[in-house]
Amino acid sequence: MDSLLSGELIAWLGTHTRWLGLAIFLIALTESLAVAGLVIPGVLLLFAATALAGGGDLSLFGALAWAFSGAVCGDLLSFSLGRWFHQDIRRLGIFARHPQWIDRGEGFFRRYGIYSIVLGRFIGPIRPIIPMIAGMFDMPIWRFLLVNILSALAWAPVYVLPGYVAGSAVRWPVPEFFWHQAAILGGGLALLGLVLLLLLRAQERWSSLAAAGLCLLAMLCLPLATPWLSVVYGSLGEWLASVDYPRLSALRLWLQPLTGEALLWLLYLPALGLLAVLRQGWQFLFLLIGAALCLALGLLPGSHATLLALELTLILNVIMLVNRHQSFWLRLSWGLYALPACALLITAWLVLPLPLPVILGSVFQLACAALLAIWLVERGGPLPALPRPWSVLLPAWPLVAGLLLLQGL
Repeated sequence: MDSLLSGELIAWLGTHTRWLGLAIFLIALTESLAVAGLVIPGVLLLFAATALAGGGDLSLFGALAWAFSGAVCGDLLSFSLGRWFHQDIRRLGIFARHPQWIDRGEGFFRRYGIYSIVLGRFIGPIRPIIPMIAGMFDMPIWRFLLVNILSALAWAPVYVLPGYVAGSAVRWPVPEFFWHQAAILGGGLALLGLVLLLLLRAQERWSSLAAAGLCLLAMLCLPLATPWLSVVYGSLGEWLASVDYPRLSALRLWLQPLTGEALLWLLYLPALGLLAVLRQGWQFLFLLIGAALCLALGLLPGSHATLLALELTLILNVIMLVNRHQSFWLRLSWGLYALPACALLITAWLVLPLPLPVILGSVFQLACAALLAIWLVERGGPLPALPRPWSVLLPAWPLVAGLLLLQGL
């Protein structure tokens, strides 16, 4: 069955590319559908289909839109199934033979509540089960629909971009050693991310300091690694500088407001003003320390886009302020809240074009500043989370501020 789906189906799509959009929709729907998502290799199929799309005529926006729509519809169908059958769904043949599937999903839902819909979308074994469990527990439809849409907005790029970029890369005229160096860079970043995750997962008093030190080391080593990555850096820089597609030129013009100081002031002044009005002294101090550390780190080699780093530092620090009372994995999932704003900012600086090492240096700079700030503040005691509704509204402000600037307001 797997070989049929991942072999003959992909071969057929390779010769019938006009059906790629619909195929991505159906694969994403199946991947999120109860029962079907457990037995069909949806991730493999989606990677193959999006790779074909990247090498064909389907635009990236089109691939993202089809995948997003399929994921939303698949979760809605699973939710409706649970809402219709409730506990009687345990009597269905496949669930009667595998009751542990529902038991595992039910335990996850009881533990994380509404957050389980966001977390579950990225965890393979329970991804198609959680929406059905939400329906069985009679979650209000409007609440499920809102979380379903927001989580699908984060899920679609994560699952579509790797395949689409891989498919597009086949057509790139790259020099020798490009892919070798790209693999080294990607593997190094993945290893760094894994080590940071393990350090923070330990949840010791020294965890944030150790993670900050690792980010600082990565930032300082970045210029030293440039000669060994010159081909991949140079090729990407030349490609961004030479590409003169009308769409890219329009994108550069549209994103230009996000690369000025106006966004920096629009981010910091309302956030600091709100914390001052709410008399959240420790939170106010945390943002100031994070900004000061970011400025100080900007004097070191390996980071030359401090404006970008400051903007990203505020976004990350606000996210850290609103989730201090949550468990580790829930705190980590709050990062999904910041993904749209961070992606918009980094894209704006990339299309200037700004060299990739500078972007990476800014990311290491912001991570080091934020982790050092949280370690310094929490040495005297746990940092309390912001009260509701500000813990939900404040993290959305960076995206709102960016969109206001893009609209010329």
